[in-house]
Amino acid sequence: MAGLLSMGSSNQGMLGRTVFLVIGLDCAPPGLVFDRWRADLPHLAALADRGRWGPLRSTQPPITVPAWACMTSGYDPGQLGLYGFRNRNRSRDYELRVASSADVRVKRVWDRLSESGRSVAALFVPLTSPPTPVRGTMVGGFLGAGERWAFPPAKQRALEERFGPYRADVRDFRTDELDRVLTELDEMREQHFAIARAIVEEDRPDFAMMVEMGPDRLHHAMWRHMDPAHADYVAGNPWESRAKAYYQGLDAEVGRLVASAGDDATVLVVSDHGARAMHGGVALNEHLRREGWLALREEPSEPRPLREVVDWSRTRAWAEGGYYARVFLNVRGREPEGQVDPARVEETLAELIACLEGIEGVSVDCRRPADVYRETRGEPPELMVYLDDLALRALGTVGHGSVRVPTNDTGPDGCNHDWDGIAILAGPGVTPGRLEGASILDVAPTIYAHFGVAHDLPGRSLLR
Repeated sequence: MAGLLSMGSSNQGMLGRTVFLVIGLDCAPPGLVFDRWRADLPHLAALADRGRWGPLRSTQPPITVPAWACMTSGYDPGQLGLYGFRNRNRSRDYELRVASSADVRVKRVWDRLSESGRSVAALFVPLTSPPTPVRGTMVGGFLGAGERWAFPPAKQRALEERFGPYRADVRDFRTDELDRVLTELDEMREQHFAIARAIVEEDRPDFAMMVEMGPDRLHHAMWRHMDPAHADYVAGNPWESRAKAYYQGLDAEVGRLVASAGDDATVLVVSDHGARAMHGGVALNEHLRREGWLALREEPSEPRPLREVVDWSRTRAWAEGGYYARVFLNVRGREPEGQVDPARVEETLAELIACLEGIEGVSVDCRRPADVYRETRGEPPELMVYLDDLALRALGTVGHGSVRVPTNDTGPDGCNHDWDGIAILAGPGVTPGRLEGASILDVAPTIYAHFGVAHDLPGRSLLR
């Protein structure tokens, strides 16, 4: 069929145009990319050798949502009102709702570049589903990718005809079906990079960004076989070499995409957070229950979601689980069955912090959103709680029979997120060397500096 240029691009006949290319590798950790497997990843290593490279500090919390939205907007999670994959409803009921592109109420880099007359491609970036209009192409990210997954609609039809049904994510990656996960990872990676190459080569956008979720899914499925720091790791196990082979395939795809952008392209490879061994979990609601903060309607015979058994009329505080915990007070007049006197919130919160910090054998770091963010929009928790500096997962379920739990509660998983992702910046005028002190909030200012777009964001440009 005809190339993608025939589908309404404004760049036809402008193949000499230079490209600013961002390649996102979700969850790629510095320890693998820059150290342990560097010699096995020649294309990423070559980019680092001719550019600047180093750790990229993630957001608080270091989670896909909100991290990619922060990276592409320049705003922190509090300013965006995004505190995780799921966030509370504005009605302040007890439910959580999965985030979508509609929850990002600020302009991101592709919006501002479109307004400035540049052509863009935003491909597979989390929190771009459903896709929004841009001066170019958008293919939505994995969350909520349904029937309408690309903009403009004609592009979606052409992409599906050319590359097959859109592979937005890997099914059920917290599993012991590792062969199946690896097969799906390979298929997703190949499709995504093929789409990205076609758009970069044929549409020649001024700015192109893609994010591959595969590394994150690989880590959650296989980290216990990859990381010598994990208790279940066995040296020389066959899954470790399979995981390395996935990364080698990823590296080769990066090399092909960079080549398609041309020798004069500026390339920025980033990850939203890192990865580390998870050494079990902490059932915070079990602890709160034992300490008299939370009550249940019945005694669970096995682990169950909190909302199935909680008695809100006798509960003062509860926790939402995940890579970190969000802890909420049940405030009278704010929550439907609030129990905490609004006049005693500060006093109650101090008591709650002392309760959480008293969990035996666990380092508990309680942070108040107002102390972390420039603003706290949306529905922030009272406390953000990190356990053993992210070595332990926060479990929101109840019925474990203990506070310390040896495993994850949402399926087999040996990986938790870590504070640092990666950044590699290469291109004309970029002085090679180590990149020190880079933050995820520096990415948008770097892109704007390249295009000469004014902004008032707090981050700094990484270009030199």
